[in-house]
Amino acid sequence: MRHRVGALQCLRILMCVGAGRYFGLQGLPFAIPIAQKRLPKDTAWEDDVVLFLDCDDCLYQNNWTTAEKLTDSIAAYTARLGVSKEEAFALYEEHGTALKGLLAEGILDENGAEVYLQDVHAIDLSDITPDPQLARLVGRLRKRPWIFTASTEEHVRRCIRRLKLSSKDLAGIIDTRLCRLETKHHPSSFNVAMQRAGVARPEHCLLCDDSLKNIRAAKRMGWRAVLVGYLSRGDGSPVQCEEADFHIGSIHELPEVMPELWN
Repeated sequence: MRHRVGALQCLRILMCVGAGRYFGLQGLPFAIPIAQKRLPKDTAWEDDVVLFLDCDDCLYQNNWTTAEKLTDSIAAYTARLGVSKEEAFALYEEHGTALKGLLAEGILDENGAEVYLQDVHAIDLSDITPDPQLARLVGRLRKRPWIFTASTEEHVRRCIRRLKLSSKDLAGIIDTRLCRLETKHHPSSFNVAMQRAGVARPEHCLLCDDSLKNIRAAKRMGWRAVLVGYLSRGDGSPVQCEEADFHIGSIHELPEVMPELWN
């Protein structure tokens, strides 16, 4: 059920969105009420729920600085293969990722794909800084969460170290290799995630992600989903997703909308 939003709340939202666009902020200081849907009380679900967290621009947020470095790294690598930035983007549009396009077009083979993954993720991560609040939040979860990423396990582990999260507080990492280089929003990737986590029923899965494609794919698979981040990477405009069960500014706000995940 949607919450009604009063005039004062609407003004707060508009003011914060405007400030976020001006300062380049992904998250805002409160969850937007109009995007929240209170889920019915379900004790069985609370006991069985498995949390999947996206990594880049979700587990951490740094105004897409790291994302831009990854984009530049991919462009530099594809240029060495004789593929222009425009052609690489066209491959991404057609196949879901540039890598899938390079494989489909025969530009890379499986061995080349592994070199690609290692090379494009060899970027500076100094813009990811320690997050003690996140570490406490993850450490207090009733069940250890999984990291579900379109990136590589090595990249996630580097990000975790930068954030100062304890790997002991995580159940594991589901990366692009485990998903056989398929796009994250492909149904097979969600099936791999469920199998890896040992979850039999999709309704017991909860995804937190900043990607609209991934949120919508999760809902089509029967998962519950939380959209993270209020602003789009491209132009800083507000993002909305009717399919999301909740919409929050950052992972720090997750306890506000789903307190049942914590002890």
